Amino acid sequence: MKRASLFFSVCLALAASLALAGCAPGGAASATASPSPAPQTAAPAADETAPSPSPAADPASSPEDAAGGGILVAYFSNTGNTEEVAQQIAGLTGGTLAEIQRAEPYGDLRQEAEAEIQNGERPAITVSVDDVEDYDTIFVGYPIWWDEAPAMIATFLESYDFSGKTLVPFCTSASDSIDNSLHIFSELCPDAAIAQGLTANDPDDVEPWLQGLGLPA
Repeated sequence: MKRASLFFSVCLALAASLALAGCAPGGAASATASPSPAPQTAAPAADETAPSPSPAADPASSPEDAAGGGILVAYFSNTGNTEEVAQQIAGLTGGTLAEIQRAEPYGDLRQEAEAEIQNGERPAITVSVDDVEDYDTIFVGYPIWWDEAPAMIATFLESYDFSGKTLVPFCTSASDSIDNSLHIFSELCPDAAIAQGLTANDPDDVEPWLQGLGLPA
C-alpha cells in the first residue's frame, strides 16, 4: 500500500515537471526585453548652423583721409621759373597746383604790364582750380616786375575771401627781392595771416624755408 502511494506521488511530480517545461519557452520569450530602437539624431538647431561670413566693409563708409583744408600753391609764371618753384613746393608739401593766367594775353608785355602795375589796374584772370577758398594755406608765387608783383596777383588776392587763411608769398627775380612786393598782401587781405615770403632763386633755399614755416617738407 505504501509502495502504491509512493508511486502515485512520483507520477504526480513528473506530471507537474512536464507541465512547467511546456510553459517555459513562452515565459522565456516574454521575459526577454525587446531591444530599444536606436535613438534618432536630432536636427541641429538654427543657432547651431555654421555662421555666415560677415559682409565686406563698404569702402564708402571708411573714414576719409582729409587734411583740414590742405595746401594750395597758386602761381603766375611768365618764363617758367616761378612754375618750377611752385612745382617744387607742391611736391614737398603735397599741395595742389593752381596756375594763374591773364585772361587776355599781353600784346606788348613790357608796356602793358608796367602800365597795369603803375595804374593799379586789375586785369581779368583765370585760375586752374575752382575751389580756392576751400584751402587753409595758400602759397602765392610770381615773378618780380618793376620791383612789384604783376597786376594779376592783385586781381587774384581781391577775387577771393582769404579771411582766416594763411597766405605764403614767394617769387623769382633776377635782381630784386620779394620785400617791396609784399605790401599788396596786407593791403588786399587784411584778415589773412601773411607768412614770411621767399625770393626763391636757389632751389636749395625752398625746403629749409618750408621747415621754418612749420610746414611739411
